[in-house]
Amino acid sequence: MAKKKKNSWKRARKPEQKAERIDAILEAAGTLLDENGLEGTGLNAIARQAGLSKPNLYVYFESREAILLQLLLKETSSWAKSLKRRLEQIEKPGDVDAVAQAFADSIARRKRFCTLFAQVAAVFEHNVGPETVADFKREFVLIAEPAISALAKALPRLTEEMAFWVLGILVMSATGMWAHCHPAPVVKTVLAQPEFAMMKMDFRETTQRHAELLLRGLIANR
Repeated sequence: MAKKKKNSWKRARKPEQKAERIDAILEAAGTLLDENGLEGTGLNAIARQAGLSKPNLYVYFESREAILLQLLLKETSSWAKSLKRRLEQIEKPGDVDAVAQAFADSIARRKRFCTLFAQVAAVFEHNVGPETVADFKREFVLIAEPAISALAKALPRLTEEMAFWVLGILVMSATGMWAHCHPAPVVKTVLAQPEFAMMKMDFRETTQRHAELLLRGLIANR
């Protein structure tokens, strides 16, 4: 169970104090997300976990969705660095299988990233203003750019524009598959029955196979 912080903060007046508050809010949101899912990660719960009053949260974020978008950016940074490193380790340019494996390995255990990204268009972007959306998308692209460049180098037949597009498709597909590959306990019990065996999916294996097929088709059309 998440350990709640005591509310001993004073008003943040310096940039480093404000950054400290934001980090604590994001840490609180991440802890709640891991333990209780999105349903248990509301503003009241985040405020309690961070040791703030709910009105104080609005000093830093306009809504719960804005908090979760910022948390997603942190998770994206970690994932993108992992993907870039794996792609740069590929010895032979144009090795589709190695690229697909690098992508699958980079995302296989990233529950937070997958959970959050899967909700961006359907949920998070519906309770924030246009400036917040623009800032999020701008920052997301900046964070992903090194990984996109590494993908274009690993697959020389792709331009950076194509690498951006295909990586977006891969991420949208993989994060959408996360919940299906990690079902609720009752669903796991059902899928253990022989008649439903064909419905069981391993996330990493499915992600890699999908990446291989998409990349091969794209390159063949080039």
